[in-house]
Amino acid sequence: MHFDGAFEVKTTKDRVFALLMNPEELSKCMPDLQKLEVNSPDEYTAVIKAGVPFFHGNFDMHFNVVEKVRPTHAKIVAHGTGIRSAISLETIIDLLDGPQGEVTIKWSAEAEISGMLASVGQRLVAGQAEKIVEQLFDGLKEMVAVPGP
Repeated sequence: MHFDGAFEVKTTKDRVFALLMNPEELSKCMPDLQKLEVNSPDEYTAVIKAGVPFFHGNFDMHFNVVEKVRPTHAKIVAHGTGIRSAISLETIIDLLDGPQGEVTIKWSAEAEISGMLASVGQRLVAGQAEKIVEQLFDGLKEMVAVPGP
């Protein structure tokens, strides 16, 4: 499954990049986060509640920042298991100069799901996954819109 989008915020690339690279701050945008454990600035684990109607549970997710070019680019990969399913996620985020001094946050995500969730139905799973991704980036948009230190 592929998802992508872009939005503008009135802040600096440095501020957005700092938020993206801070697992504690980024986790505030994760919908249904149950637990976060930071192993290093580039590696963290999370327990996230997920599912589709009539089929819910927790996923144990492991996140790694595999590319970072301060303050313009990051690539985060995640792998997780739960509710007799597995998920792999690759997210690429690019920070660009907007036409009027704002920052354009351009993102794309590729997700692969296997196991019980994959058997439920691609359309149902894709709809729920898109909702979660949109909630994450809506939360990021709200977070960076608040003036920082």
